[in-house]
Amino acid sequence: MGLGMSRGGWRTVAASVIGTSHEKAGGKCQDANACEVFSLPTGEEVLVAAVADGAGSASFGGEGAARACGALLELIRHYLHSGNAVEHISKDSSAGWIAFIQNLLEEEAKAASCERRDFACTILGLIVGESCAACLQVGDGVMVLADSEERAYGHVFWPDRGEYANTTHFITEDDALLHLQFASVKRRIEEAALLTDGLQSVALNYQQQTAHEPFFKGLFAPLRAAAGDCSPELLASLAAFLGSARVNEKTDDDKTLVLASRADGIPAQNGV
Repeated sequence: MGLGMSRGGWRTVAASVIGTSHEKAGGKCQDANACEVFSLPTGEEVLVAAVADGAGSASFGGEGAARACGALLELIRHYLHSGNAVEHISKDSSAGWIAFIQNLLEEEAKAASCERRDFACTILGLIVGESCAACLQVGDGVMVLADSEERAYGHVFWPDRGEYANTTHFITEDDALLHLQFASVKRRIEEAALLTDGLQSVALNYQQQTAHEPFFKGLFAPLRAAAGDCSPELLASLAAFLGSARVNEKTDDDKTLVLASRADGIPAQNGV
């Protein structure tokens, strides 16, 4: 479901929770997440996180989401441990990772005697070094960052909803690379959140097209205040929030949230 711990100068907690519509239908959660801190030979600690949302119409959307998240982390691990820095990550290198994952899902589909689209999913990836972050995304969902200067939560890309209402783009599409969004953020990131589209209605202000600041302040406060290893209670609290009536009133979709805060970063503040 998720993780909660302090490592490499970061405190992280993550959870993926089934939506009420899938639960009522006897289905399973089709969201996935992965988060890790890599220690590089240079001594730099790099946060890497990914979230994915399996397409509801795809027979193996959840499996595709899990495979995509795991593969992306391994590709980034290999990239960084081959002597590359976060600053070197480009849209071209990100496109190479997307193409690799497409081929991986193609092989998964052949083994299951189905089509690659049966593993359809979105993907969001974040790589945060000491003074730079790389962000990549195909489809909806959102990444929200806060730096040490502005200390305000701002989204990186506005969710890509596709050509029609309630649609988006998936990593398995032939033209997925045309919908790849990439940004290199040249500043020190102190906190980061990645979430799937199931949380967009509570995390974003659609009228102003901004991140809903009180939502993120309230979520980061207990993570930031955690001393040492983040307790299992913090993970349980996050999962309970994602499955709460307050959230389910606004969405019946699966919900994933990854939160990361530098242990020596923004001082603890009261949540709103």
